Amino acid sequence: MDLALLPAFLSRMSLRSLKWSLLLLSLLSFLVVCYISLPHYSVIERVNLMYFYEYEPIYRQDFRFTLREHSNCSHQNPFLIILVISNPSHMKARQAIRVTWGEKMSWWGYEVLTFFLLGQQAEREQTMLGLSLKDEHLLYGDIIQQEFLDTYNNLTLKTIMAFRWVTEFCPNTKYIMKTDTDVFINTGNLVKDLLNLNYLEKFFTGYPLNDNYSYRGFYQKTPISYQEYPFKVFSPYCSGMGYIMSRDLVPRIYEMMNVYVGICLNLLKVDIHIPEDRNLFFLYRIHLDVCQLRRVIAAHGFSSKEIITFWQVMLRNTTCHY
Repeated sequence: MDLALLPAFLSRMSLRSLKWSLLLLSLLSFLVVCYISLPHYSVIERVNLMYFYEYEPIYRQDFRFTLREHSNCSHQNPFLIILVISNPSHMKARQAIRVTWGEKMSWWGYEVLTFFLLGQQAEREQTMLGLSLKDEHLLYGDIIQQEFLDTYNNLTLKTIMAFRWVTEFCPNTKYIMKTDTDVFINTGNLVKDLLNLNYLEKFFTGYPLNDNYSYRGFYQKTPISYQEYPFKVFSPYCSGMGYIMSRDLVPRIYEMMNVYVGICLNLLKVDIHIPEDRNLFFLYRIHLDVCQLRRVIAAHGFSSKEIITFWQVMLRNTTCHY
């Protein structure tokens, strides 16, 4: 190497080494901060359900009902109540359900009622949506709303609201289903399946989720802290896209709503009913033809337009050979 070029070469090498050193130092600093910020708890391998008896319910606040159904459900004896988790701004989704699987109120001679569960919209949006929501409720009378803020983190409050409403205002129903606005429900199949099973007590079914880990990472949509749940694996439970239970479980679970529904079922010694036909519930969006839709109970991941389209197609006289 030419001696005249040696200083420039050494300068470049020093600059490159400095860059790598700064990069490694930054990475090390980031790891140290993460380690310090993370709580140092030991994960409990096996679930001890008695752990939850030591704590007072977190969500025991009695939020006021700001909107209630028009019909007095306590004076009725419906076979099935379907409670749909919704957001105040999702009027199109509610309307799609009203003109499809939620329209018919009697299947095989058994009464089926559908209601929507909402929280309060944020203040800056309430001025735009409040009047239209009240008009919607006056028109259809199928909205149930409480005064907590409608956010993703408050989904638990909607579930509690569902259990409270059934316990206080609709105690005579035989079965209850909780679902979401982006789920396609084959209501006729659901009623027929419940009639065939004829379980009246300690019945719970849906899309089963077993051996799910309680992830603590930053990438999770809803991270679970060690204080909230110190165990490694969740108790068996069903996906929130749609689960069904018998009437007797509702007030018992409502009294224990300081823990998740799956844990409540374990405390009550209720086994999740696993359908023999594994093609009744679809958690993930897949392509379903009209014959498959006629056999399902609930399929997740549909837009409002798709729910209307598929329902209309399903009602046509299409011959299925399988």
